[in-house]
Amino acid sequence: MPLVKIQPKPGIVKDVTEYSSEGSWYDSDKIRFRLGFPEVIGGWQAYADAETIYGTCRSMIQWTSLSLERFIGLGTNQKYYIEAGQYINDITPIRATIALGSNPFQTQEVGTGKMKVTTPTGHDAIEFDWVTFSGATGFDGFTADQLNVEVQITEIIDATNFYVVFPAGATITPSTSGGGASVSAAFQINVGLNTQVYATGWGSGPWGRGPWGSAFAPISPTDNLRFWSNSNYGQDLVINPRYGDIYYWTASGVDPLNTRAVSLSSIAGANDAPTVASQVLVSDVDRHLIAFGCNEIGSSSQNLLLVRWSSQEDYLDWEPRTDNTAGGFTISNGSEIVSAIPTQQQILVFTDKALFAMAYTGPPYTFSFTRIGESVSIIGPKAGVDARGTVYWMDNNNFYMYSGSVVKMQCPVLSYVFSDLEWSQKQKVAAGVNAQFNEIYWWYPSVTDGTGENSRYVCYNYVENLWTIGTMDRTAWLDLATDGFPIGAMPNGDLTEKNTTTSLYQHEYGYTADGSNIVAHVTSGPIDIEDGEQFSFISRIIPDVQFVTDPRVSAAGITKKVNVQVYGVNYPMSQSGYQTNTVLVQGEIPTSTQKNLRIRARQIVLKAESFTGGDPVYKWRLGSNRLQIQPDGMK
Repeated sequence: MPLVKIQPKPGIVKDVTEYSSEGSWYDSDKIRFRLGFPEVIGGWQAYADAETIYGTCRSMIQWTSLSLERFIGLGTNQKYYIEAGQYINDITPIRATIALGSNPFQTQEVGTGKMKVTTPTGHDAIEFDWVTFSGATGFDGFTADQLNVEVQITEIIDATNFYVVFPAGATITPSTSGGGASVSAAFQINVGLNTQVYATGWGSGPWGRGPWGSAFAPISPTDNLRFWSNSNYGQDLVINPRYGDIYYWTASGVDPLNTRAVSLSSIAGANDAPTVASQVLVSDVDRHLIAFGCNEIGSSSQNLLLVRWSSQEDYLDWEPRTDNTAGGFTISNGSEIVSAIPTQQQILVFTDKALFAMAYTGPPYTFSFTRIGESVSIIGPKAGVDARGTVYWMDNNNFYMYSGSVVKMQCPVLSYVFSDLEWSQKQKVAAGVNAQFNEIYWWYPSVTDGTGENSRYVCYNYVENLWTIGTMDRTAWLDLATDGFPIGAMPNGDLTEKNTTTSLYQHEYGYTADGSNIVAHVTSGPIDIEDGEQFSFISRIIPDVQFVTDPRVSAAGITKKVNVQVYGVNYPMSQSGYQTNTVLVQGEIPTSTQKNLRIRARQIVLKAESFTGGDPVYKWRLGSNRLQIQPDGMK
C-alpha cells in the first residue's frame, strides 16, 4: 500500500471541535511555526540572577548612554531598578525624609530583628513600603551598621508607628528603646498593588480602606495594580507609576547608578510640570515630553482624559506661551486614557471607549487628535505593541491591528483564549515582540491555572499570519535586549501579595528552560482515513524530524530525542488515545528512520512532544511524516 503524507496546515485552530479541525493542528505548547512547519521555541537562561529584584516587574525599557553604557529599566510594584552589566541598581524615588525623635526604635521579640519604629509626625507609609535609616547608634544587640540599612515595613500600627525586621542583629531585652537622637528615615514612594482591584462600590478595594460600607474608588497609585511607564529623554530616563508623580533620572551625573530618580516638578527650572499622570512618553521626532491623564495647571487633581506636553526640547517647561510649544488637549470620548503606544509618526491613544491618533503638526497647536476607532479599546495598559510600524493589541473581546486603519484580526484561537482569561485580573495582560521570529506574544492570567498571574500566552506570527498557544509565566518582555536576546520577567513567591520577587530570563538561547527540559508539544486534529467510512490499519510510520543545534551553546549532555505519537480514534467524541503507538525518534540511531505500528481506527491524531525522560534535548522540528495505511476491519 502507498505511504500517505501527514502534513496538517500550519498554525493552531482551536475555536472549533477537534473533529472540525481536521487537516489542522489543534493544540500546542512552546511551539512556533517556521515556513509552515512546527518547531520548539528557543531556550532561556537566568539573567542577572545574582541580584534580588523585589516586586513583580510589569515594565521594561532598554537604551544606551552617550558613553555607550547599556541600561535596562525595570519597574515593579515595589521599586524601580536600572540594570547595567547584569547588576541591579535601585533608583526608586524618595517621597519623604523624616528626622525621628530621640531613641525611635523599640525592640520586640527576643532573638529576632523585629523592631517598632516611632515617627514624630505622620509617616504616610503602607505595608511593604521600603525605608532607609541613617544616623542610628547601636543598642541591645544591634550595631550601628545593622540599623543604618534599608528595610521593609512589615506592619502599620498607626499614623506614627510601624514595625520592621532588621536582617542582622537580634534583640536581647524586649521593650528596650534606642537608636540615639540623630536618626533619619528616608521613605521610598508607596508600593503599588500586585493584584488588580476590579470594580468599585461596596466591598471592593483593600480591606480597611475608608469608612465601613463606603464605596471604593481605585484612583490612587497605592490602590491600583502598579504599572510604570518609562521613556528616554536622550540618555536620561523619565518614569511614572500609574496615577502617581513623574520622576526623572539622569545618566550624566556623578555616580548615576547610585542616585535615585527625583520628582520632575522639584528640579530647578521646572515650570508648571504635572505632578500626577497615568503615563508619560517622549515623542521620538519632535522631542516633547508628554503626560497622559495628568493634572491641569494650577490644580493637583488628576484629569484622566487630559494630555499635556512640554515645550519642544525642554522637558521642564510646561507653561503654554506664545514663545514655546507647550500645550494640552482633553480627549472627549471615554472616561480615562488607558494606554498610549508610539508608532510611525504618530501616537495611538486608547481611552476606555475609543482610539485616537495623536500626530505632530507644529505651531500653533503642536499636536492634532483624530478619532480613528469607535467602541474599541485595549484590555490593559501593557496589552499593545508596535512591530514594524503596525500596532497590535488585545481588547476585551478581540485582537486588533492598526497600520492606517483599525482592523479586527481573524484569530482561530479567540474563544479559547477569552474563555480561559481570568477577567478579574485582565489588566495584567502583557504584550511583547519577538522580532527575530516575526512574533507578537500576549501573556495572560488563566482561569485554568488559577494563579491570578500571567501563566499562558497566545502568539501571532505577523508574516505567516499564524497563531499558537502555550504556557509560560511572563509579566514583562523586552525584545532584542542589550546582548541581542529577548528578556522576559517572571514573578516568584506568593503572587497574590505585594511581597514578591522577579527573575529575569534571556530567551532564544540554548536548549533548556534554565537547565530543565523544555516540555513542548504539538497535536493535530483527528484526520479521517478514507473519509472515516471504514476502519483502516496503520502498519508503519516514517518520521520526518530535524534536530536543530545552537552554535553559541555547548551541546555536551544534550541528546537528540523526540516522541512522535499516533492515536487511533473511532468516533469524534471518543477518548483520544483509544489506540496509541509512541515512536521514540532518536537522531543518533539510523534505525529510527521507520517504525512499525499496529493501529485500527477511523481517524488518527498525530502528536509530537519533547522527550523528558533524561538529559535535555536538542530543539526539534517536525516535517512531513508518512504513514502506511490500508483498509481493514475492526479485528
